[in-house]
Amino acid sequence: MSARRMLTGTFLGLGALLMTTSALAPAAGAQTAAPEGAAAPVPVTALNCDGNTYKCTANLQYGDGRWVADWAVNVYHQGVASGSSSSGSSSVRGAAAPVPVTGLTCDGNTYKCTAKLQYGDGRWVADWAVNVYHQGVASGSSSSGSSSVRSAAAPVPVTGLTCDGNTYKCTANLQYGDGKWVADWKVNVYHQG
Repeated sequence: MSARRMLTGTFLGLGALLMTTSALAPAAGAQTAAPEGAAAPVPVTALNCDGNTYKCTANLQYGDGRWVADWAVNVYHQGVASGSSSSGSSSVRGAAAPVPVTGLTCDGNTYKCTAKLQYGDGRWVADWAVNVYHQGVASGSSSSGSSSVRSAAAPVPVTGLTCDGNTYKCTANLQYGDGKWVADWKVNVYHQG
């Protein structure tokens, strides 16, 4: 097994995530094949975001428990007076990192997922670009910009999260409509240690 690999992860519901947590572009050269026989998907046991590195990291219930998925995010404060600061902002640099995620929603109108962070006054968030589509047999998947997604209420809670080492994507199940709406994005999955 190499030190860095891609594999799959599943999040069994935001409730399970909140109980287990105290808290997009994949890195170059980080994508390698998942271990043979790796179960796909596997549960996420914790989700944290970091205002210093501008990444969110999901701990995966796989192997020795040291497998993680991470992806690039924007981190900012939702305050009216402060405006929002995207990644690289010096105001975020003082934030303790990593910090737990306390809520996760995705939006079919803006094609973003947003994680609420347990930091400061509670108005700090991380967000990232996603594709949103319906998993219907006849509809296939529609990437961001699809007019069929525009009618989706937004934002909506995430009810499940999986990461796939074959496609190098995480997929969030959305609490909308018939339950077959999802958001997905590219991730980097590797072993810590």
